[in-house]
Amino acid sequence: MATADNPPREPSAYRPTFHFTQRFHDRYEDDRPPRHLDDEIVATCITDGAVTKADPGTVWFRATFGGVTYRLVVDVDVGEVVTGYPISINTEAARDSGRWTSEQIEDIREFIATDPRSDGSR
Repeated sequence: MATADNPPREPSAYRPTFHFTQRFHDRYEDDRPPRHLDDEIVATCITDGAVTKADPGTVWFRATFGGVTYRLVVDVDVGEVVTGYPISINTEAARDSGRWTSEQIEDIREFIATDPRSDGSR
């Protein structure tokens, strides 16, 4: 049985919530800058990311992509990806990585600066 102490590391073990689907690939309309989530980020966070038990049924998967660290929040009890978002950025590493455009880097920096869950690293 999957638990927050032993979460499945296979992406197919989880389905997205409606909330997550709205934010995936920046398909949402609100005043927040895009999160720039994609399939690679989601899959790699689950398969290879660091795991933190957030509460008895929830884990955070965390991984870094070209200088940008993402957190994926998963409800293990029901097998759902709840949300995902960038929590820190090394701007120089992001620029040097070639993974992100200048616009994406600025979006991510703005998201982190205005998101109370992120650590504010720039």
